[in-house]
Amino acid sequence: MNLHGLEFPDHLLYAPNYNLWLREDGDALVLGLTTYGCALYGQIFAFTPKRDGWHIDKDRGFGVVEFAKAAAAARSPLAGTLLASNQAVVERPGLINRDCYGEGWMIRLKPDDWPAVRGEFLSDEAALEAFAARMREDGFDPQADGVQALRSS
Repeated sequence: MNLHGLEFPDHLLYAPNYNLWLREDGDALVLGLTTYGCALYGQIFAFTPKRDGWHIDKDRGFGVVEFAKAAAAARSPLAGTLLASNQAVVERPGLINRDCYGEGWMIRLKPDDWPAVRGEFLSDEAALEAFAARMREDGFDPQADGVQALRSS
């Protein structure tokens, strides 16, 4: 799936209000920043996650993302226990920008009650429509230089 040249793989679930993707992995979830999140942040200089084993409530931070002259909490779209953070991203945060859906994943989370909340996450056309609405609300410029660097071929 593609929106303004930004890729949104169709095998993932999305939390558009958090600019995150989720992938089911056994009884855990892998979470990462979407290409739209990367376009908003620009070049990421650091990712500092919470400690493994930390319980994270919905809407609470699972780490801090540092980017050009600012930092923001990466908030979780659901409650769960942080199983692992991606040490490759901690050591080389630019992986998020280069491969946000692959090697640039951020955390593995064991959700508190996945069956109860799974329906809150979007896929396919519903995800694209939600991201398109977010882009309009954010006044997103798909022609900006930082966005051009993220465009799929």
